[in-house]
Amino acid sequence: MDLPRLLIADERREGTIPPGIVVAATLKSLGVPLRLFCGCMDESYIRMLSLGCDQEVFSIDPFQFRSEADLRLFFGTAARSDSLNLVLSPLGSMVSEDRMSLDRGTADLARMLDVGLVALPHANPVASLSSRIMKGVYEDLKDGEVEMYGVLFSSVLNPREYQLLEVELGRMVPSMSLGYIPRYMERRSLSLVELCSDPRVAQPIKTLGHQLKGMTGQIDWEPILAFGKRSMDMSVPDRRIEPVAGSPLVAVITDHSTSLGVDNDLLFFRTIGCRVEQVPLLQGAIPPDAAVVYVPHGLPQVAMKRLQLNEKLYNQIKSMPARRAFALINGGLSALWGRWYALSSEPRDRMPGFNVMESEGFVLGPRFKGTGVPVEMVPFEGGGTKVLPLDEGDKLKGFLPDYMKSALGVPGRGMCGWSVKDLVEKEPLGEAGWKIGEVVGSHARVELWSCPEVIKRWIRQVGR
Repeated sequence: MDLPRLLIADERREGTIPPGIVVAATLKSLGVPLRLFCGCMDESYIRMLSLGCDQEVFSIDPFQFRSEADLRLFFGTAARSDSLNLVLSPLGSMVSEDRMSLDRGTADLARMLDVGLVALPHANPVASLSSRIMKGVYEDLKDGEVEMYGVLFSSVLNPREYQLLEVELGRMVPSMSLGYIPRYMERRSLSLVELCSDPRVAQPIKTLGHQLKGMTGQIDWEPILAFGKRSMDMSVPDRRIEPVAGSPLVAVITDHSTSLGVDNDLLFFRTIGCRVEQVPLLQGAIPPDAAVVYVPHGLPQVAMKRLQLNEKLYNQIKSMPARRAFALINGGLSALWGRWYALSSEPRDRMPGFNVMESEGFVLGPRFKGTGVPVEMVPFEGGGTKVLPLDEGDKLKGFLPDYMKSALGVPGRGMCGWSVKDLVEKEPLGEAGWKIGEVVGSHARVELWSCPEVIKRWIRQVGR
């Protein structure tokens, strides 16, 4: 399968818009057809990238898939042969003045996708330090059998500084210097709450893309695009996910506040043969012929404020357990189903939820950065609440954002169905997964692509 693809690994600094997003927005401004992928589950990054380029973004974090074959199958399904399939992933983090720890997930992802990468580091004012840093990155990538096509610097003060960087890099690394993003173009990063509340906050990203597009000779775009065609052929597993019978209708609640990973979900339901109808949170209503209602992951406090403006949909969602409606509440919005939810442990901060759980409620936060940990969820040994129809050996993979960690364990000990484990630290985190009537919910965002047979098995239960 011919799939033009390129991985850009950017160094991310807290407080500023990541440079990889600016490069993607510039390519979009240049008229390059893009298919965008994010190589890590950073919700703020995904949301900024989607709004800055005004298009869907797929998450392809290796932790979210059962195997390399599953990741390649997903990429082959989501990617397009008529577009540049652009993957953005973190380069690494500094561990000393002249040493960067390469992000191993990025190196693994490049290897899995059979593609080299363009490094996008933050320039050090001392050119010799920058060159030593990139030499270390180059050698680490080489050890992992990943090619570094070239280097594109960010936060460079002026053309003279770039000339020094280019000379020093050429002495250390056999990779091209592709230009730079000037330091004066750095902008304040946008918070996850802002990004999920009002898409207009992303306008500075689009503006930066247009500005960089107009700077002739600033970045050498031709070789960057050529690198995207360097690895065209890709071996995709020769198998497909068998569709469910009858093309059931899945109503998906969509909104700015429920957009954290939803593009993966929409593609998943279509791939397994479902008809999908998107129901806007502010104006929509669940169609009467919907077999399943799907509420994607998002920020609960923002979503509830917006949902309360749509009385009909609010009542439809609140009454789903009583109506025995089949629904999956995936991730953050599951916190709305308790008696209350709060952004701190103070009783005065509590806001009323749907009040369908006998337990107290959910404490969220205190941070809403959109970072978190990849997790694995397995049923408790010896039974308990059966949330989804998992067979023996089935596991769910997903992402637990920082603001949902303190919500684990609700609606109470013995009423959750899954044990949650941090896939990086290999440590247990707590309990998750609940079921009320035919409504099931997960504290962590479940990556549906990690468990297609489980989700199909659940959908087949409709009407039994």
